[in-house]
Amino acid sequence: MKKSYSILFVCLLSFGLKAQYTQGDLSVNLQPNGSHDINTCSSQGQMMYMVTIQNSFVGDSVKLKDMSGNLIYQEANVTGQNPWSLLVPNYSAFGFAQDNQVVGGSVTFFGPPTKLISGPDTIYNIPNGYAIPVSNPCTYGNVTGKIYIDYNSDCLYNGTDVPLSSIPVASSVSLNSPSTSSTSASGYSNGSGDYNMQVQETWMTGYTASIPAYYQFIFPSTACSPGSYSFTTLPQSNVNFSLQCTSNVDVQCYAGSSGIVRPNVPFYMFPSVSNTGCDLASGQLKLILDNRVVYNSALSSVPAPTVSGDTLIWNYSNLTNLTAGGYWNSLFAHVYLTPNATVNSGDNLCFRVLTNVPAADLNSSNNDFSFCLPVVNSYDPNFKEVSPKGIGSTGGIYQLTDTVLTYTVHFQNTGTAPAINISVIDSLDSDIIPSSLEIVGSSHNVTPQWIATGVVKFNFYNIYLADSTSNEIASHGAITFRVKRQKLLPYGTQIKNTANIYFDYNAAVVTNTVLNTILNPAGVTEINFNSKDISIYPNPFSETTTFEIKSEKTNEKYTFELLDVLGKKVRTMNEISAKQFTISRNGLENGIYFYKIYSSESIVGVGKLIVD
Repeated sequence: MKKSYSILFVCLLSFGLKAQYTQGDLSVNLQPNGSHDINTCSSQGQMMYMVTIQNSFVGDSVKLKDMSGNLIYQEANVTGQNPWSLLVPNYSAFGFAQDNQVVGGSVTFFGPPTKLISGPDTIYNIPNGYAIPVSNPCTYGNVTGKIYIDYNSDCLYNGTDVPLSSIPVASSVSLNSPSTSSTSASGYSNGSGDYNMQVQETWMTGYTASIPAYYQFIFPSTACSPGSYSFTTLPQSNVNFSLQCTSNVDVQCYAGSSGIVRPNVPFYMFPSVSNTGCDLASGQLKLILDNRVVYNSALSSVPAPTVSGDTLIWNYSNLTNLTAGGYWNSLFAHVYLTPNATVNSGDNLCFRVLTNVPAADLNSSNNDFSFCLPVVNSYDPNFKEVSPKGIGSTGGIYQLTDTVLTYTVHFQNTGTAPAINISVIDSLDSDIIPSSLEIVGSSHNVTPQWIATGVVKFNFYNIYLADSTSNEIASHGAITFRVKRQKLLPYGTQIKNTANIYFDYNAAVVTNTVLNTILNPAGVTEINFNSKDISIYPNPFSETTTFEIKSEKTNEKYTFELLDVLGKKVRTMNEISAKQFTISRNGLENGIYFYKIYSSESIVGVGKLIVD
């Protein structure tokens, strides 16, 4: 058997040097091991222990544990070697570092202290800090700049401009390394709005610097702040993100619910008010209830402080888009409502949500929102709706007035466990202007992103949405956004929208498709929009007529379309390069037609053409 001693001899470890620790028959030399890879500009290291045990025997063992007693490595003496010597790896003291962490010609790794055990002998608190020499580290260059709200839109940080802190900046780096074609770098803005990140210069062919894509849902891209910058040299300074944010206040109001309303069954409603501007906004949010629902303040997550008849009132103050760590600073209320006994399937429950309009509000039309919820008994809990719903089964909307469409995607976890992450992917119709998208309501915290042109993904990270069996009311969620459609679309144009809902790693749940159709009103009373950029002579015409495009743009090509009163396309001309062109009757019957002239960038003109 091994002898037992009570004397502990310790030599302090110097980084990069061997150190020996002894207790009784047990001794260990620390032997850091590491390597550097110039192709990946990285080093890796691991602490190794050269262990020697005196008076060892067959069946003798050595164990390496952390200071909490968790086993890291163990090995037995199966040959009876005495003294027994072996190399023990410390898996908890493994490190990896990029070359930008090299200091003084070496990169330092730290692992937690450990203890080594063999029979009655134990060596405690073995340190695991060590350094790996790097003789040829890759080089790095700094990219620096400032992130701020450019109130006066002069692309310079001055005057009343506001620095933004904690904004991440990322760099995607292209490489011609034998091992990899890309890498990345990142940094954060400090309290002064300044950021600094180190970009790998060795093997680098080019790189981009950008802030997260979801900020484009808050701040429009401008010449001062394009969203991302591309460079081929280092270092770079004054890579600034001069975010444009209106000095006017744009207060938005949204009201919604799970969308599921059934007779005598309680449901939640989520009225909210948001400020997408940078100034402070204060006021009152009001929800006017249908007189056939009963409000229960005790079961409401955010009950109304004031109730006046059928109106619930919340006060809000100092809402601003510049809230640290967030955006679309909002007041969200969750109210508990129950349809009373007079409500039947097929009825509509109607509500109104509104707020006072600030004097400098950019858009007063979005401060007052009325909507109705259909009462049903059986339903698909994952569905989509649009407002305005429109007229009839085709969702008819008017050309000149219904230019804004508000979509709500409702989802419910009908599984048997909470949904950890949920995402909603929505592909906008080609007649929708993607840059006009505004999020105006969400049942939970949401992170949006564009994943393709016109395709938006709403990410609900760590939502942990309850399953309907455990908590039916809490199993619902919703996202509401509004968009603008292209103006002057041909009559009969259909605008469709469908969403795909993903619960964790499950297959997509596809919602219903909502439909709006541009109405063709009786007569021509709405067709009073002949463009000033288009001249037609003669109009009416019998045999031929000439169109003249009054545009200063050069080298632009146009498409001409002619539609009858039913919206059917009867004539098309493509790749028109002249500012003046002629069309002939060529079989057109007498009557009213509508033309549309557009380029790859915009609609040039829409109007009425008469053949007699």
